[in-house]
Amino acid sequence: MRLVLFDNTDVGWGRARRASGAPRRRDGAELARGAAAEAADLARGAAAEPADLAVLGEAVGATIGLSPIWRAGALLHRMRGAADAWLAASSWAEALGWAARTARERGRKIASLQAWGHGGWGYMRLGASRLDEAALRPGSPLDAALDALRAELAGPDAVVWLRCCSAFGHTGQAFARALADRLGCRVAGHTYIIAFYQSGTHSLRPGEAPSWDPREGVRFSGEQPAGALWSSRAAPNTVSCLTADLPPGY
Repeated sequence: MRLVLFDNTDVGWGRARRASGAPRRRDGAELARGAAAEAADLARGAAAEPADLAVLGEAVGATIGLSPIWRAGALLHRMRGAADAWLAASSWAEALGWAARTARERGRKIASLQAWGHGGWGYMRLGASRLDEAALRPGSPLDAALDALRAELAGPDAVVWLRCCSAFGHTGQAFARALADRLGCRVAGHTYIIAFYQSGTHSLRPGEAPSWDPREGVRFSGEQPAGALWSSRAAPNTVSCLTADLPPGY
């Protein structure tokens, strides 16, 4: 069975909040100008921080947010036969619980699970909750939900694909290894900031070491990591947001 879930909390600055606690802009024109300016700042490194690279939602789709776009994408996947079911989730607990429950109720193991949302080096967010190395440890709030999901995955050949910005980039390699070991299956993610193009697409199985360069997708200021690079058609291992399955060798 193939499942898709996405973060339903990114409703945009115009209707909810702006990242980092900054004041909302008052009209659509100002929103558009501000989003364009901040996208340029992020490309230059003015606003990026290695500790939190969840920048896509702050630079793109500012007025309506990305949740409506992800919803449309989930419907498209369903229509194309690339997803048997999908969920708009507000937390990882909700998302993991739904995936395991859906598999049990339908009597089918999960061959593919895609999660769409925001992230950064070593984590992915759904709403206010994070999936990171701490969440994968025994006794974490997600421990039981992760156990339930693992039981419903189709073994080590199942794929859990985190389609978010740069979760497997730089220091995120440790997260990739921990996630594969915790779920007992192949996991995939990205080293770049993703949009239509989604670059630095890599996967690994339990017990494997990452095969990609930890500098891939990283923007440096001198010798110091300053943020993630934007995806492009020419960047390594690039797919598009319309890609339904991992290409061979990724």
